[in-house]
Amino acid sequence: MYGTVTQIQITPDQLTELVRGAVRSELANYIPPAPEGSTLPDLLTRRQTADALQVSLTTLHDWATDTDDRPAVLVPRKINGRVRYQKADVLAALKQPRRFRHKADEGRNQ
Repeated sequence: MYGTVTQIQITPDQLTELVRGAVRSELANYIPPAPEGSTLPDLLTRRQTADALQVSLTTLHDWATDTDDRPAVLVPRKINGRVRYQKADVLAALKQPRRFRHKADEGRNQ
């Protein structure tokens, strides 16, 4: 259970160099995580967009409309009669703080 304790003396400069070497070694083996959204296609379906933003399809639809309180959050594109969202727009929406009132709350506040 008890091991041998060895005490060594090193200077502050030697300790600094030991730490630098350890950090360099770890950084050399570091693989950064994939950037957010890198797995998303360039054009997303309504379902993919709603899932990425963690909102319902109804909320996604509401966000596509300008209101008195705010401009549209995310504007879809119509491509061959299909609704698609651009990846860059979805990633930008992910970074926006969510400060929108829910429609049910608007009725209570009046």
